[in-house]
Amino acid sequence: MEENRQLTAPTPAVDLFVPADRFVSASKLHGQLERWRLLFRRYWWLIALMMAALIGPACYLTIKSAPRFESKARMWMAGKMDLREGRLYTEELINYFGTQAELLRSAAIHDRALVKSTGTNRPPNTPSPFRIKVTEASKSSILELHAIGPEPVSTRAFLDQLMAEYLNFKRESREKSSDQTVASVNAEIKELASELEAQQTKLHAFQSSNNVVFLQEQGNSAGNYLASLNKHLANLRTELKLLQLLQPEQWTEAKSHPKAAAGSPESLSDKTTTEEMLASLAGPQLDLFKATQQMQLLKAKRDELSRFLRPLHPKIIKLNEEIKTQEHLAQVSRDEAVKQMNHRRQAIELEITGLEAASVEWEAKAVEASRKMADYDRIRQDVQRLQTAYDKLLALIQSVDLGRRVEQESIGILEPASVATPVDNLKRNLAIAVAGSLLLGFGLLYLLAMLRDDFSTLAELTDHLSEPVVGQIPAISMKKPKGELSLHAMEKQRFDFLEAFRNIRSSLLFMGNGKPKPKIIVAASSVPDEGKSTVSLYLAATMARGHSRVLLIDADMRRGKLHKVFGTAPGPGLAEILDRETSYPKAIVETGLPNLAFLPAGQPKCNPGELVLSAEWDLLLEQARHQFDYILVDTPPILATDDVAALAHKADGVLFIVRGCFTSARMARAALDSLRQRHVRVLGLIFNRVVSSRYERYHYERYQSTYSWENNGTASAAALASRSGVNS
Repeated sequence: MEENRQLTAPTPAVDLFVPADRFVSASKLHGQLERWRLLFRRYWWLIALMMAALIGPACYLTIKSAPRFESKARMWMAGKMDLREGRLYTEELINYFGTQAELLRSAAIHDRALVKSTGTNRPPNTPSPFRIKVTEASKSSILELHAIGPEPVSTRAFLDQLMAEYLNFKRESREKSSDQTVASVNAEIKELASELEAQQTKLHAFQSSNNVVFLQEQGNSAGNYLASLNKHLANLRTELKLLQLLQPEQWTEAKSHPKAAAGSPESLSDKTTTEEMLASLAGPQLDLFKATQQMQLLKAKRDELSRFLRPLHPKIIKLNEEIKTQEHLAQVSRDEAVKQMNHRRQAIELEITGLEAASVEWEAKAVEASRKMADYDRIRQDVQRLQTAYDKLLALIQSVDLGRRVEQESIGILEPASVATPVDNLKRNLAIAVAGSLLLGFGLLYLLAMLRDDFSTLAELTDHLSEPVVGQIPAISMKKPKGELSLHAMEKQRFDFLEAFRNIRSSLLFMGNGKPKPKIIVAASSVPDEGKSTVSLYLAATMARGHSRVLLIDADMRRGKLHKVFGTAPGPGLAEILDRETSYPKAIVETGLPNLAFLPAGQPKCNPGELVLSAEWDLLLEQARHQFDYILVDTPPILATDDVAALAHKADGVLFIVRGCFTSARMARAALDSLRQRHVRVLGLIFNRVVSSRYERYHYERYQSTYSWENNGTASAAALASRSGVNS
């Protein structure tokens, strides 16, 4: 009933203050914990077996082993002198204490200490009689040493020798490093000395063949003279460009407006050059200016008289002659000015050519002087660099020699080896054995959980299979009826077991949503031993108790066993009807339960897979449909035979049984896919033998004691029977 309400109830509103996925996460966590609980409940013996297999031998070996003794000592990071110029031998501080611990545990120092303490060498490939453990004290620079050996005196002596040999090994390593450093530095000094000598010889040869002071002065004078040549050359080029651009009529304007001339793009280089050039051309320009001015005056006078006099008037004719004379003078002056300008231009071009040749010559001299000075500076810098490196290496040799003579131990002995005491290994070995057995046992459980793909909870079933779940049947220890199944025998089963079948009955009664409800129902499963026959039997009995006429057909003609429950003969039954050896009414068996009839499987004489294809099967279902309200057909497993494929499409639907902690998800999906391929209607899933938690069992017991019904009306007796465990 509760499952049916879950399928039809509306979705509740989500609380705005509580995240919706919190409930999903809690449900998934509960399902995972429940799966682990069931797995532990089923395979707890693995952990017990691992504990027995490890704890027993560990205790036996500990008791039978020879006594061991332990001695302790401590070492610490000692202070040392810091020689700033002599810090040549250093150790990496990354994992510093880990490095020292590995050195103390190393075989080389171990063998040296063993020789000094016992006087014997350890043979190759043989274990040492002593075991060393080195740990770092928390939040300190102290190493704690533990030596375990067969005798107290030798163990203590070995630990003392181990610390002494460790310090000797570090001292030898430092001296070896110092010797290697000295040899390397000496080789470097020799190489630097030869290079320094070669550079000094090269510097001396350069100074002998070149006057450095003269080169420096020559370079400076060549640079200054080259700068003056370039300046004069720039002035001449500016003057030449100005001569090429100006016309004789513009000379007067350039002289009258020197600022405007200087501001033009052609005369921005030098204003003085422009003025000198204009002064050299002052004579012809002045004559041209006077002639032009006189010509303009005469033209103005002629224009004035032309308003009153005729063109042939003697005064007008005279003015025309004078104007022609002035035009001739102006042309002569202009030609003279152009001639002088061309001469000046040619002179400037010759001077520019000479200055360019001189500039190239002096530029080559300046570059040569600069190159020689650069060579001199490079040689001198190489000599200084080599000399500095040579001096540093000489100082380094002295520092290394000083470092070899000064003690530089970084770790010292804080406490010598203590008196060795007996070691109690029983508790330690017992704890290791328990931890190892638990780890191994739970590891096997985890491996089993990864390999098993069965369904342990309803959440896993609904997550992996899309069909709806119409009911859950708890896992109980069923009470087998004495004799045939009767109403009294059914009532002896547990309360939650019977209520589960009533829940399935309600789901079938209200299934369809207005459509015709299923009448012929096939109970199927994927593999054997999933409780399919038991579910068919008790579901048929529960529906019969609901005043419905029910026919239970045992269609498993290979391994039919339902006839044993009713105490009837195996035949004649379904096999004889399909083989046309008997009729349908003769094979029906009345049971001890009202409204419940039973058709046994019979005893087939041929392959049952051929019998299910007989036309008698359709006739049988047609006759039973009019006589009974429900027909339940118990069939073989889907993946074992093909009988269900021939039977299921003739029924109204299939109830698919899944056994908790047994049915494989791969098998279940394969069986459901086989039904879908044959277009069979799957009414839903029945989750059989669900292992409930202790919390759920507690509530079921409360419900049973409160809501169970006895025919004599004594509810207290039922409650007392429940508490005493009669139906558990």
